[in-house]
Amino acid sequence: MAEIGATATFARYAASAALDDVPDAVLHEATRTFVNFIGCALGGSRHPAVETAVRALIAYSGKVQASVIGRGIQADILHASLFNCMSSAVLSFDDTHAEAVIHPGGPVCAALLALAERAPVSGKDFVLALMLGVEAACRLSKAVSVAPARGNVIWLQTGIAGGIGAAVAAAKLLGLDEKQMAWAIGIALSEAAGMRSVGGMGFSLVAGHAAQTGLRAALLAQQGFTAADDAIEAQRGFAKAHSPEPNIVAMTDGLGEKFEILSNTYKPYPCGIVIHPSIDCCFALQADGLDYAAIEQLRLKVSSGAVAMTNNRHPKSKLNVQTSHHHWVAAALIYGTATLRDGDRVDEPAIVALRERIDLEVDSAMAADAVEAIVTLKDGRVLHKAIAHCVGSASRPMDDRQLGEKFLSQAQTRLSAAAAAELLQSCWKLIDLDDVGIIGRAAAGEK
Repeated sequence: MAEIGATATFARYAASAALDDVPDAVLHEATRTFVNFIGCALGGSRHPAVETAVRALIAYSGKVQASVIGRGIQADILHASLFNCMSSAVLSFDDTHAEAVIHPGGPVCAALLALAERAPVSGKDFVLALMLGVEAACRLSKAVSVAPARGNVIWLQTGIAGGIGAAVAAAKLLGLDEKQMAWAIGIALSEAAGMRSVGGMGFSLVAGHAAQTGLRAALLAQQGFTAADDAIEAQRGFAKAHSPEPNIVAMTDGLGEKFEILSNTYKPYPCGIVIHPSIDCCFALQADGLDYAAIEQLRLKVSSGAVAMTNNRHPKSKLNVQTSHHHWVAAALIYGTATLRDGDRVDEPAIVALRERIDLEVDSAMAADAVEAIVTLKDGRVLHKAIAHCVGSASRPMDDRQLGEKFLSQAQTRLSAAAAAELLQSCWKLIDLDDVGIIGRAAAGEK
């Protein structure tokens, strides 16, 4: 038998994977990813970006089939997946695979949840499809952006790799065979998009687009819509388009033995994950008695990725505050918090003034979840503080209790306390549900 390429190899694996082949720890992490998704979608459901997208597009929805989370309305499954994924991503509170630099859960969960309302889906089938979708998205992102691959920081990995995750997950839930699975992958990758420069409301649309196009790709493949079976590795394929030096083997190495979802993490703070070590460092400095008013200069030695993605001293609006390292550090030092409320403090004079005294420095040896702070005080003293691993990183992950608290803090912005608590319990019992659609309907809330 002729050797098959990475696209077909992954398609064969995904189409044939069975629940019994997956360790319990992997299935539980898939459930944690879903819990985080539903909470974040509720928390972001009334954000201006989502409000605008719904206002612009809901009139063009077809037959209503699936709930729009937190909004008390329904749409066709393609629009529901778009809106729900946007809601989950818009506050930058979504899950993160730090090594692959991707937020894989949103596109995958949004596409699956839409399908689960169109027709009854068991929790077991849903969780397996979710895991496979996250696996596809993370592996593809690593293939084009993680050493030995040489990537391009211009691309938003969720935009260019999230669609394959949604496509694989939806294709699995639809019961597609390996040929159709490969077609779904190829179709989805032909629509990969998303640059870091998009700014404004466009940032969340990148994730939503991945969910919608991935779901559409699976639906097309189900009906026999064809695509190349080597879309990833072809000479003029996805990998070469997005990476000068791709590492194709990342797509297939250890399939069925190594599970990328075990490296998925969840944010305690609603901003770029590379800012989190600095926030923890600020809390530690406060615990030592530091008064922000005494700071002459704060130098933060951070990873190169942190500088590339969050060196944004004065964000122009609340829409791009999530990528401002300086803003979140200033807010943490002044208020001792890093909450959704702090993301609204863009123009507060004290924060604006303190941002001027904060500088980022690249330390090539610094891990993405670490930071070293050098604080020069107005009286001439110099303080040092370092964080080896921030809360929410793979080395210090949020536990189930913390994840549940995060869920409730967001869910209760749209649901009653009792309804939020009941929904959380349903999410934790995901794998045992006979009809996952009940979660989408419960999460819809009221208009």
